[in-house]
Amino acid sequence: MAAINTTGDLRKFLCNSINSVANGTMDIAKAREVTKLAGQVNESFYSEVKVARLQIDLEKEVKKLGSLPMNINK
Repeated sequence: MAAINTTGDLRKFLCNSINSVANGTMDIAKAREVTKLAGQVNESFYSEVKVARLQIDLEKEVKKLGSLPMNINK
């Protein structure tokens, strides 16, 4: 499997997964896990887009998507 680096890569992977379920090469349990993980990626992306929108509204600098600091160690 190729690396998933872009939203387009993610869509292609998910579509391939759907096809795999449809043709019987991926079991339903694995498909459920893929769905859960994809949902988490989507939530993360959506959150970052909301932050960027707020920064735009506040006329602040908007950083490249994927570079939002998480401040885990603070």
